[in-house]
Amino acid sequence: MPNALDTIREVYALGGNLRLEGDGLIMEAPRPLPEVVRKRVRQYKPAIMVAFGAPLDSVVAQVLEEIRPHLPRALQGLSDSKLLALVNWSIIVAWNKAMASL
Repeated sequence: MPNALDTIREVYALGGNLRLEGDGLIMEAPRPLPEVVRKRVRQYKPAIMVAFGAPLDSVVAQVLEEIRPHLPRALQGLSDSKLLALVNWSIIVAWNKAMASL
């Protein structure tokens, strides 16, 4: 299964380019890249940003931006810091459940 680094290599092999600009990741190519590659770039976007040296706060903001539309409406309006605390708490709860079942 491909990972973020495999995806970066594939974009370059197909003549494309990835770069950080501002708080985001820009993908450019002389012709449209295959949908499967574009989908993997979206899937691995935070990891690709980390690989390119993006500041951690930019990566966290990207992750929160991606999950916010999938949250219940009442949670969508939370500030980034409160939403991040909720995500972290959810991870801790899931970890504790997983460890208790061992």
